[in-house]
Amino acid sequence: MNWDAVGAAAELVGATGVIASLFYLGTQIRQNTRSVRASNYHAVVTNLSNLSAAIGRDGSTADVFVRGQSDFHGLSPTERKQFVMLLVSLFRNYEDIFYQFSQEMLDESLAKGWAHSMTRYFWQPGVQIWWPAWRDDCHREFRDFLENSTPPSSKSIADIIGGTNKSAV
Repeated sequence: MNWDAVGAAAELVGATGVIASLFYLGTQIRQNTRSVRASNYHAVVTNLSNLSAAIGRDGSTADVFVRGQSDFHGLSPTERKQFVMLLVSLFRNYEDIFYQFSQEMLDESLAKGWAHSMTRYFWQPGVQIWWPAWRDDCHREFRDFLENSTPPSSKSIADIIGGTNKSAV
């Protein structure tokens, strides 16, 4: 028996096993990454859907949210507090989306849609009144993204819901 041949065959079998393990590991990592991304997206959508549902369930809350976007000073002191808390919740969710994208946990195509929504709300007059008092509470990159964005050209939610552009609904 030629021990050199046996040793070479054993090394070949071992190398083949290592290569197969690496391919399997690569496949598992890709599947795990897809699963984590899907889970992150689900969490983002769930959080924002829950916020939207909470606003929509109560007519007075929905009214405060819509009016506050265009006329912050037209709100009563209690309504202003409510509007501010709604904005904090909304923008914390948006900050999470921004962070997830920056960590490559959300696809760029999905993040672009959310970015449009973020900037659409950010540039509303009532939000601009609130923003200076809250801007330092959020992450610098997120703050820079919002402040360096361009106001979107589409109608605001307040314009559409408030009735000034009913044909856009």
